[in-house]
Amino acid sequence: MLGSFRDLIPIIVVIGVFQLVVFRQPLDNFASVAVGLALVVVGLTLFVFGLEAGLFPVGEGLAHAFAKKGSLPWLLAFAFSLGFGTAVAE
Repeated sequence: MLGSFRDLIPIIVVIGVFQLVVFRQPLDNFASVAVGLALVVVGLTLFVFGLEAGLFPVGEGLAHAFAKKGSLPWLLAFAFSLGFGTAVAE
């Protein structure tokens, strides 16, 4: 969880600077924002844990299989498909 919070610090700083320096207004409901931030940290932690447990091993296995097969066209097609799918998901 600490790693997820560390990853969110730049976003928190940017929002805080704009809120306090540019808009010159305090947060309307700090408690609600703090609870929301805690939920984001928990959700991000669970998401990353799920990726590491489920998808990363599958991707690593596919990468090793492609490397062993030595087929550049299939490797490029797989890499393009993975990149395209990631871009669409975002």
